[in-house]
Amino acid sequence: MIRIVAVVLVLAVSAFAGIVYRAPQPVETAEYLGTDGGPVVEFNLTALETVDGYVSGYGSGTVFRVPGGGYGAEVGTPDVPCIRRMVQIPNTGDISLEIISSETSVLGNYSVLPMQPFMDRNGNTSPLKVNEDVYSTSEAYPSSPVVIESVSILRDIRVAWVRFNPVSVNPVTGETHITTNVRFRLVSGSSQGENELLRAPSGMTRSYIPLYDDVLGLQLTDAVVDGSYLVIGPEEAVALAADLIQWKREKGYEVHVATTETIGTTSSDVDSYIEDAFNTWTNPPEYCLLLGDEGAVPVYWVGSTASDNQYGVIGTGVDPSIHVARLCSDTGSLAYTAWKVFSYETDPYEPASSWFQFGISIGSTDFQDPLMSWRYKQIMANDGDMDVTLYCDNSAYGGIPPTVANISEEINDGLSLISYIGHGGITSWVTTGFNNSDVAALTNGRMLPWISSIACNNAEFGGGTTCFGEAWLNSGSIADPRGAIGFMGASVSSPVGPTDSLALYQFKGYFQEEMYHMGAAFDYGKIKAYQYTGSTSNSNMHLIFGEPEHDIFSTTGPLVHLAADYPGHVEVGNFTVNVSTAADAAVEGAMVGLCQGDVTLGSGYTDASGVVTITVDDVPTVDDVTVTVTAHNLYPLQATVPAWQTGVEEQGGIPVGSVVLSVSTPVTGAAAVRFAVPSSGHADLSVFDMSGRVVETLVNGEITAGEHTVNWNAETAGGIYFLRLTTSGQTVVKNCVVLP
Repeated sequence: MIRIVAVVLVLAVSAFAGIVYRAPQPVETAEYLGTDGGPVVEFNLTALETVDGYVSGYGSGTVFRVPGGGYGAEVGTPDVPCIRRMVQIPNTGDISLEIISSETSVLGNYSVLPMQPFMDRNGNTSPLKVNEDVYSTSEAYPSSPVVIESVSILRDIRVAWVRFNPVSVNPVTGETHITTNVRFRLVSGSSQGENELLRAPSGMTRSYIPLYDDVLGLQLTDAVVDGSYLVIGPEEAVALAADLIQWKREKGYEVHVATTETIGTTSSDVDSYIEDAFNTWTNPPEYCLLLGDEGAVPVYWVGSTASDNQYGVIGTGVDPSIHVARLCSDTGSLAYTAWKVFSYETDPYEPASSWFQFGISIGSTDFQDPLMSWRYKQIMANDGDMDVTLYCDNSAYGGIPPTVANISEEINDGLSLISYIGHGGITSWVTTGFNNSDVAALTNGRMLPWISSIACNNAEFGGGTTCFGEAWLNSGSIADPRGAIGFMGASVSSPVGPTDSLALYQFKGYFQEEMYHMGAAFDYGKIKAYQYTGSTSNSNMHLIFGEPEHDIFSTTGPLVHLAADYPGHVEVGNFTVNVSTAADAAVEGAMVGLCQGDVTLGSGYTDASGVVTITVDDVPTVDDVTVTVTAHNLYPLQATVPAWQTGVEEQGGIPVGSVVLSVSTPVTGAAAVRFAVPSSGHADLSVFDMSGRVVETLVNGEITAGEHTVNWNAETAGGIYFLRLTTSGQTVVKNCVVLP
C-alpha cells in the first residue's frame, strides 16, 4: 500500500519499476541478537526496487522503495526508503548507537527525485520542496545506514525508534550505495536522556501487548496489568456523566475524577496533571475521558492542530501511553452523549431484527481510496465476520455508488460500524455529500454506529462551528436518539497515505489483534502508521469523539447472555467467579468487577475455564457489592451480593447479630436466593409484588444458624419484586427485577 501511495503522490508519471536487489536467501528484516554492552540488533535488506518518474518543477528521476518498507526521507531530500523499528532501552540515561558491522556496495548512478510532502485529502499539493543544502553537496545522504530517530515512552517501557537506511546517494554525482546488512548496539550513558521513564512498571498493560509484540529486545515481566481510568472535566460535566463514570467503576476499573476547577483550566494544567498521574500513581491511567468541548476541557494545540493525542503522550513525541477520547459536547448535550455510551454498554438495544453485524465501507474514487475502502471491508468481513457493503463508484471492486439517500437508509436500518475514506470538510463528507443536516434527519434511534472517518477537517472542533464529528455525537436526545456512538476523525487537513495506514491498522488492531477497546485499536493504528510513514502530524491531528474504553457489538443478535456462579457474599479474601454462557459454555477473557458504592474492590479476567479469583483487600462498608461481568460481543451481567466486614466478631462464619439476604438481579427464569442467620430459629422468607401481595413463600419453618440457599422459580410476570426475610427478631428486604 505504501509503495502505491508514493507513486501517486511523488510521481506524475511512472515509466518503469523494477527490482534491483533481492537477498540471495531468506533473511529476517530486523532481529534482536541479545545484549552485549547494550541491546544488539541486526537489519537486513530483503529486496529493493526503483521507480522512475517525474516531479513537476524538478524533472525526471528515480525513487527507491523497499517492498513492505517505509519512507525514510525528509521532505526535499533524496527519496530513499527505510525500515523503522522500536527497540527497548533502559528507563534512564542518554542513548547512543554504535555500528558493529555492515555490508555496503555500489549499486550504480541514479538521479534521485526529492521527497515531496504528502498531498492532503482535498487534493492540495505544496510547492516544490528541494533541500539545496543536501542537493548541492557531494556528501552521501543519508550519511549513516542506521540512526536513532527518537526516544519515547511507550506505556511500560522506554523505546528508541531506530531507522535502517539501506540506500545512500551522492546528490551531485548520483553514485548510489546499498547496505544489505548492518549490526549495531544501543549504548546507555550516565547523562540524563531523552524521555526517561520515571516509574517502575509492574507488568505489561493489557491493551499495549500487541504493540509490545513489535518491540525488539522486549524485557518485561509476564504479569499482565490494567491501568486506571481517569476522567477530566468541570464539576458540572462530571455530574452530567455520573452514570457513565459509575459504570466504568462497576466494570472493574479504578476510576479517578479530576475537575478543572481543581487541576486548572489551561492545556498546560491538564497535561501536567496527567503526566504527574502517570509518573507517580501506583496504578497510572490507561484510559482518559475528557468531558466536554473546548469550552470545558481546553484544546491542546500543536501549532494550529487540535491534538487530544498529546494528552496521552508522556514526555515528548507522538506515541500515546494513555488512550484518550473526548465526549465533545456542551453542557446541553453532555448528559445525552454520556447516556448514549452508558445505555449501549449496559442495556444493548436489541429490536426484532439484528443490526450489530452490519457495517458499510465508503470510498471516494480518488487516490487509492477504492482499493483502501475495499481492504477495510475485507478486514471487517473476514476477520470480524460482519456483513459489510462497499459503497464506492468504482466497478473494479464491486462497490455501489454512494448517495445521501442510500447511506441514510443503511444507517436507519441499523449499522454497527461505518468506515469512510475520501474528501471531507468541517461539516460533511464530500463523497456522498452527507452533512450535518443529514445527520440530524436520521431516524436510527439507539442503533448507533461507530464511525472511522479518513477525511479532512471532520473533527475540527476548536473553531466555533459544529463540526461533522460533533454532529454525529450530539444530534438527537435521550427521548429521540440518533447519530453515532463514537467518531474518529482529523482536526485539520489530513494527508493521503499516512491516514490510509492509520485506518488500516486501526481495523487490524481491533479485528485481528483483538484489541476490543476503540481507543486502544486507534492508538495501535497511529503507531503502526508512524512506523511506515514517519508522519508525526498524522498522529496529532486524529482524535476520538466518544469514550476510549468503549467496545462495539459486531455479531449477529440476539446477543448471548452471560451467566456466573459466585459466593453469596463478599468479604476480605478471595472471591472466585465462574463465568459461562446460558448454554454452560465457559467464557475466557471476561472482565469481572466488584464495586461497592464509588469504590472498586477488585477486578480480573477469566481463564480458559471461565474462572477468575479476585483478591479483596478491604470491604469499606456493609453496603451491597455490585458484581459486573462483561465480555466482547456478549450481553453483560450485573448482580448484587451482601458485604461482610472484617474486624467483627463472628460465629459460624456469620457476623454476630447479622441477618444477610441476597439474590442476583435481574432474575431470568430462576434464581438462587442466599441468606444467612446468626442463630437457629423460625424464619419466614417470602416474595412480594409492588402491591404488597405475597407471590410465593420460599421458607416458613425452623432453620439452623449459618448460610442457606433456596431456589426460586420465578414463574411470574416481569417487574419489580421484593424478598423479605424475618428471623432472629430482624427483618431484611431486598428488591429485584424479574425479566419476562
